[in-house]
This record gives sequence, C-alpha cells and structure tokens, in this order.
Amino acid sequence: MKMSTRPLGYVLLPVLLAGTIGCTHEATFVRETDHGGLVSYPFQSDAEVLASSGRRDAIQRMTEKCPKGSRIVREGEIPKVSKAADRAWRGQMGMDRLWGIEFVCGQS
Repeated sequence: MKMSTRPLGYVLLPVLLAGTIGCTHEATFVRETDHGGLVSYPFQSDAEVLASSGRRDAIQRMTEKCPKGSRIVREGEIPKVSKAADRAWRGQMGMDRLWGIEFVCGQS
C-alpha cells in the first residue's frame, strides 16, 4: 500500500472550505430583540419572494431564535436606498431587492 506524499493541508483545505461555504446565511437579522426581530433576505423578482432559498433561510433563522414557535407580524419589501439616491445614480444601485419578515416569538 502506497502512502500519499501530499501534505495534510492539501487534503483538509477542500473539506474545511466546503464546511465554511455551507454555513453562510442568505438571511440576516436587521433587528433582533429578546422576543423576536426583523430578518431580511435578497430577491430579484416577485416570483422569488415566497419560493427562494433566502426565505427558507429566513424561516430557519426565525426557528432558531424561537424554538417554541413564532408569529409573523408583517412582511414586505425593505428599501435598500432612498429613491432620490437611486434617481441620482440612474438605477445603477443594483438589481437585488430586500424582503423583510418581522416576527415575534410564541404562538399567541
């Protein structure tokens, strides 16, 4: 049986990178309180709002925050930049839009 002459770092590096990439979140907390918060995720088209991986990630973050359940208070698009700034840049501020979900922990 022939042993590999590659250093261990060459073998472990791809494994570590794959693990790090798998831990990234599409959804982020805009505001977090003891009893809920506001989580947001990027989307590009209206069709993506309910069926995107960002929404699944947002729901997962809410579940982690509130393991006994949560209730959505409101949700909708969050402006990334002011309309005046977007007009000044002639729409070049980017295509991604942000969707926000405000929630509270508990089922009541």
